[in-house]
Amino acid sequence: MSGVEALPVDVPQEVSSLLLPLADGQLLVPVDTLSEVIAMQTPVAAYDAPAWYLGELNWREQRLPLLSFEVMRGQPLAAASEAGRIAVLSSGNPEGDLPFFALVLQGTPRLVRVTPDELSGRHQECQQGELMHVALSGEEAVIPDLSELERACLEYRSRR
Repeated sequence: MSGVEALPVDVPQEVSSLLLPLADGQLLVPVDTLSEVIAMQTPVAAYDAPAWYLGELNWREQRLPLLSFEVMRGQPLAAASEAGRIAVLSSGNPEGDLPFFALVLQGTPRLVRVTPDELSGRHQECQQGELMHVALSGEEAVIPDLSELERACLEYRSRR
């Protein structure tokens, strides 16, 4: 056998992913996390909500929370722009109480192919909603903690 070890069969060599543009950076998510990108719209106001919970929108006969990831991380709410979009993301819990939620974007998602050689962790403390800070071929991004975002939304909804 040569000096090169084969990777285990279940380790993906490449993951199709998306960079989601925010006002203060970008999120990195697997392609299958994104359900749809829709035009910017004004959500229905939510009573006594945390600042990051911008309200709710109707999507495919469901009422989805609309979140600002920047505000969740302590940044100000970004001004609306013509490039603004809304990403409908899967929470990763299809049988749960909140299978989808929406995030405000500052542009259109960009498809990237992630390989182990191109991705490295960055040593930076994670804030609410963040799973990990990474560098992808020199570009900084944050991998969001989808289960924490789901939990935060459900926690707010249960208080109403």
